[in-house]
Amino acid sequence: MPEWRFQAEVVARLHKMEAEGCPLTCAGDMAAAKRSQAERQTAKATGLMAGETDVRVYIVGGRLLSIELKAKKGSRSKEQKDRHARLEALGFEVMNPRADTPEALADLVEAEVRARLPAA
Repeated sequence: MPEWRFQAEVVARLHKMEAEGCPLTCAGDMAAAKRSQAERQTAKATGLMAGETDVRVYIVGGRLLSIELKAKKGSRSKEQKDRHARLEALGFEVMNPRADTPEALADLVEAEVRARLPAA
């Protein structure tokens, strides 16, 4: 199953949480998308970073949770490992949950995000 299906399920779940009133918003990234040479140059010039996480979750109180999504047997590239280490060195939290199905991955992410929300 393509990785974008996992990401789509997670983002849909996060949007649902936001619509239900959870104090968060999210943004996804597709840095690994196939691009022509001209598109790669434009992406680099405008700040697209190799290894950037798939999803960023902005939580009330100024918290940022960066999430790299992988299927159960997926692995991070060298660029991802380097970028995530840089983000963590700057004090940002980076998660790398894994699951066999998009729904199971969305369940994991939802639980992790809910654990970081302020008590109601």
